[in-house]
Amino acid sequence: MGGATMTEIERKKAVRQILLWQQIGCIVVALSEILQVTPRKALDIFYASDTCRRLHDERTGLYLMSDRYIADEVTREQ
Repeated sequence: MGGATMTEIERKKAVRQILLWQQIGCIVVALSEILQVTPRKALDIFYASDTCRRLHDERTGLYLMSDRYIADEVTREQ
């Protein structure tokens, strides 16, 4: 059974990444509806935004906000 085991910190980080990807998907769908653009275009807009950078920075706490709130933040940047 020679496989490496994950530490508690590594497990928490992995779970956080999975949840972040799911959240980004929901944000992109909301952004697509708000801006009336394709999901691909909404994804491009999101990843080019300062809001995206802040979402990836745990210190901002933005990940605690609703998907719609975050999508609205991106539209305010536009």
